[in-house]
Amino acid sequence: MCRITLMSIVVAVGLAGCEAVSTPAVTATDSAGILLTISPDINATFAQIDPRPVLSLGGPDALGPTQFHRIQHIHIDPQGRLWVADGQSGELRIFQPGGAHWKTQGGRGEGPGEFSRIRLLGSFRGDSVAVWDDANGRLAVFDGQGEFVRTERAPRSDDPLLRAFDVFDDGSVLGQAPSVLMAASLEAGQILGDSVRLVRADLKKSTQRPQGAALGPLWFWTGRRQIPIPFTINSSFDLYDESVHLVSGSAFRVRVFEGGRLSEIYGVDRDVRKVSGADIAVYGDFIEEFIPESQQDDYLAALAHPRRPTVLPAYSRLLSASDGHVWAQIYSADILAPATWDVFNGARRWVGQVQTPEGFMVMSITEDNVAGVWRDDLGVEHVRVYRIRPG
Repeated sequence: MCRITLMSIVVAVGLAGCEAVSTPAVTATDSAGILLTISPDINATFAQIDPRPVLSLGGPDALGPTQFHRIQHIHIDPQGRLWVADGQSGELRIFQPGGAHWKTQGGRGEGPGEFSRIRLLGSFRGDSVAVWDDANGRLAVFDGQGEFVRTERAPRSDDPLLRAFDVFDDGSVLGQAPSVLMAASLEAGQILGDSVRLVRADLKKSTQRPQGAALGPLWFWTGRRQIPIPFTINSSFDLYDESVHLVSGSAFRVRVFEGGRLSEIYGVDRDVRKVSGADIAVYGDFIEEFIPESQQDDYLAALAHPRRPTVLPAYSRLLSASDGHVWAQIYSADILAPATWDVFNGARRWVGQVQTPEGFMVMSITEDNVAGVWRDDLGVEHVRVYRIRPG
């Protein structure tokens, strides 16, 4: 069986914003009871990111716990410690705020507290931290001291294993069941329409409830492999308290789902962006830089596919910060460029923009810092923390 899975080309760009800026919003309620909050698109800076990191771990000469490969997620706990999920080793590595290694848990395996395919979800119930194993469909819980507490397993069924992305405060997980197709059932040239269907899974009760949905990327099946149609990408989502905030499509809008029902839409009054020649050129450069040479012709041919959109996605990523703001990263075909984020406050109003450094993928945001992965010229991963300065 050939497994057809999601794949997105993630792109980053940036600017900055400030809570003190007055940003009046147009707010209305439509006939379906959905609250709309659309802010005007003005020149406002929410914050600035210091150009030099306050902490940098890893590098080509790193050894031991600071030697990273395929980092899956980074979490900053209330004490400022960094929890890093390393994909290659299957380890959960915890560092003190100053960067000193504190503890390593997990490792590759199928025993309690071990992981075959690690994914760090985040915190819940105060200082507990949840870590998911994609390969085994189970949740491992660690306490605030970095010690393994227990494991909860998703119920076994004939369906594909749930992919968990976040955790609710009661310990249930926000997840998605991947679509799986038999390659033999596909014909060369066939277009595959992907979608994102989110569920809230209570592992103890073995129940799942819908939490929202959106269209995903389009794929072109060559007869040998699936190729993404350029400028069609996965939706991005994150938890904000008990609600799921999701971005998808070309409009600068964030949709909010409460208990699986669309309850709010907020965003910026900004025109959609047409795909330009420069966007196509940048996408082509990306293919030549990062895609294996044996596959490049298929990827480049997709740029001329009739199903390729004529407008760009609005946002490529969405993250909920620990201080109550929501950051939405504006899509760019240049994955190495500085990243531009629209920032919204708890009242769903746009409060400005933030620009994050070149080559840096943000994974965790607090009131004072952003943490994530930066890759050097050799492609080696570094865990970095940058200071946020109010704009």
